Amino acid sequence: MPDRITHDILAEIVEIAADAVICMDAFQRVTFFNKGAESIFGWTSDEIIGQRIEMLIPERYRSTHPRHVAEFGRSKVKARRMGERREIAGVRKNGIEFPAEAAISQVQQGDNVVYTVVLRDVTARKRFEQRQQFLAQAGERLASSFGSSETLNQVARLAVPTIADGCILENRVGNGFVAGAAAHVDADIEEMMDEIGKAGVRVPPASHPLIEILGKPSPVLLQSNTTSRLLGASANPAYMKAVQAMNPQSALFLPLVAREQLIGALTLFRTKGSFDGDDLGFAEDLARLAALALDNARLHDTVRASLRARDEMLGVVSHDLRNPVAAVKMLSRTLLRAPESGGAPARESIELIAQAAEQMDALIRDLLDVNRLDSGKLAISAAPVDPSVLLTDSLQTLRPLVEGKGISLDLQIETALPKAMADRERIQQTLSNLVGNAIKFSGEGSKIVVVARKDDDGVIISVLDKGKGIAPEQLPRVFDRYWQSSRTDRQGAGLGLAIAKGIVEAHGGRIWIESTPGEGTIASFSLPFA
Repeated sequence: MPDRITHDILAEIVEIAADAVICMDAFQRVTFFNKGAESIFGWTSDEIIGQRIEMLIPERYRSTHPRHVAEFGRSKVKARRMGERREIAGVRKNGIEFPAEAAISQVQQGDNVVYTVVLRDVTARKRFEQRQQFLAQAGERLASSFGSSETLNQVARLAVPTIADGCILENRVGNGFVAGAAAHVDADIEEMMDEIGKAGVRVPPASHPLIEILGKPSPVLLQSNTTSRLLGASANPAYMKAVQAMNPQSALFLPLVAREQLIGALTLFRTKGSFDGDDLGFAEDLARLAALALDNARLHDTVRASLRARDEMLGVVSHDLRNPVAAVKMLSRTLLRAPESGGAPARESIELIAQAAEQMDALIRDLLDVNRLDSGKLAISAAPVDPSVLLTDSLQTLRPLVEGKGISLDLQIETALPKAMADRERIQQTLSNLVGNAIKFSGEGSKIVVVARKDDDGVIISVLDKGKGIAPEQLPRVFDRYWQSSRTDRQGAGLGLAIAKGIVEAHGGRIWIESTPGEGTIASFSLPFA
């Protein structure tokens, strides 16, 4: 009796199992077909028992399947577990194939053998894996797109035909939408859909699903009378023409939300069939990805527009402003050279005008150099140079400025220095910036020392001063643009060190600053050997 109870319990478990449990005899005729098998294949037990197993196998495999089973029967292997074999395929009563995994065993009952197959439908799992892979690839494609229009087109091409027959991607503009991209499996219908965006901003009537999204950003699904409902809730002729041509059986409207703001809508259409729960989850994942990519693309567009505006402004600075500054410099110098310049007060005023013009011209040069650094257009024409000649020539023009402040300038060059690769003009500009900073921080009667020596990195050039030094917390910011130490007199725009860094790095060298408050500062940079 206990054995009988155990048998009944096991039979009940097998009968209600979600997996298909199928038994067949040596002639491969089905002898057992549980509820799980009925659910997966669509056949009832009465319809399939007594039939050959080939009815459940795709036609292309039917000719070889009996041989495989016979070989398994002759082998010494009693069972093959699920996952040991490659993925197989089954065919449902309606003729639709599906991916599956199966385990098979053979049990000898006297002179007869019973084959038992446990089969699992992995359609849902495969769909999930494929969609996850699709979303990962979609993320990569969208991340590589630049600009809103390119991103919109990428999303439309991803949605069709992966999840829908047709797609419209729209940007939100106030209380309306403007179509930015459209796609359809039918090229003629897609051409009609392209006309929707050309009509400009479309404000949907109150009964249109997009109005629901404006009020509450959550998906809206139409599954019945879709075409007539959309036509009745639309006023845009191009939109109505495209909907009529598509004649969708189902439509899914998804909000595109980024940074808690509704920035657009993704509409998916299916000509046949409806969107199920799995489709909705997949479409929402795609919509989230699209919203993030579109928001990033818009930010990218904004940055590009800002850069264009900056370049235009710098164009004005370099051409329209530099010309009058040059005129002021030239005329002030002419007046200063004149034998009669209006007396001491007038001459002093002219000198101030000349100094102001020089500062303005230096600021314009700095702004243009920063722009060249940003755009990667900073011209460097490096050639082998003798460091001693380079430094001697560079400091010759700086000596009058240093000595005018009551500061001495000392040059110390290591003997037998090898040649370095340098753009003379740009390195002179770098030295001018570094020595200029040293002058600002050095008191009258102090000394600035410029040292050149050989190192493993190349030729090292350092500018040493005995000024007040820089506080440790300020050192990390010294190369930041527009940053100035509180100890400076705020001359210039704080671009000198940033430009010096860009010039040195363009040479393949590096630049750094060491400083001790109360003792002074050492600004150094390297130039590669020739």
